[in-house]
Amino acid sequence: MGAVTRLFAAFAALLLVLGFGPRAAAPPRKGAERGVRQALVRLNNRLAARDLTILEEFMPDAETLLVGSEIGEVARGRMGLEAHFRALFERAAILAYDWREVEVAVHGPVAWLHAEGHAVLRGSGPEQRRPYRLTAVFELHQGQWKWRLFHGSEPA
Repeated sequence: MGAVTRLFAAFAALLLVLGFGPRAAAPPRKGAERGVRQALVRLNNRLAARDLTILEEFMPDAETLLVGSEIGEVARGRMGLEAHFRALFERAAILAYDWREVEVAVHGPVAWLHAEGHAVLRGSGPEQRRPYRLTAVFELHQGQWKWRLFHGSEPA
């Protein structure tokens, strides 16, 4: 092994030991923040369209969790999410969100957000707007930010 190769290997090992490995492989911060915001927009568009491809926005494993604002509104894993969205899409009112404030933070392949705004229900009657708060965790999966945790609430 040549001196340059040994030096490179030692430097790479040092980066991993010091915890810089995941950050070095992570996307640039501004691009990551934009990607998370785009995931929020895609979710909203698919909700409003009642599009079951919304399931592709979530991490495809049993640990993914959605906690909504209604009693009992908890969905775990792909099957739980599918049942949740099918039931939501069968309701008379169409749900969408109108966010007035969104904060995103990124650390390597993990990101989280806090959003404040309104849940908007459109149906046969007049539009209803309810204050809504969202916290979420995202994970970078095959180049796309996927929802790992959705936790929504209607503040009192």
